[in-house]
Amino acid sequence: MNKLKKLFEKVPELKEQYELFENTILNENSLDKKYIKYVAFSSAIALKEKDLFSLVEEKLGKLEESEQKAIFLASSRMATTNPYFMARNVHPLKAGGSLESLNMSVIQNLGVKDMTAYHYSCISISSINSGFVCFNSHLSNLKAHSQSDNSIDQAMRITASLNSLKQLLFNISLLD
Repeated sequence: MNKLKKLFEKVPELKEQYELFENTILNENSLDKKYIKYVAFSSAIALKEKDLFSLVEEKLGKLEESEQKAIFLASSRMATTNPYFMARNVHPLKAGGSLESLNMSVIQNLGVKDMTAYHYSCISISSINSGFVCFNSHLSNLKAHSQSDNSIDQAMRITASLNSLKQLLFNISLLD
């Protein structure tokens, strides 16, 4: 990405953030390649950054229709549930507090083909949105689906690396 090269010329120490991204998606193998793709695209979408989406697409290929559906479902649902359940966590109320109160179907009714991939998308998005109630719920589901701590940690580092790249892209905009 040419924009990043310009920033790295001015501040070469920042290149380690790009290296974190590349290493976690291309060189590490705790997390299944399929789930790496879900996490990386989910992060780019949650960060609302088209340049990052393009970078992920360049590195990992285009999303298939079923992958896109699952990630779009996760991002749209987390955009609703993350702030709602975090706010309710601050001060519990005796009303609402369920997916039904948000007019949302339960996950099993969504037609998602790979629930593990969906849960990886949700922890990635929830991490970015600071939706830690949802994060914990989806993390528990990953553990129930026998996902290792190393795999989950790799997913979280992919998310962190993309969040850092978003900051770098903003920093670049200040150079112009």
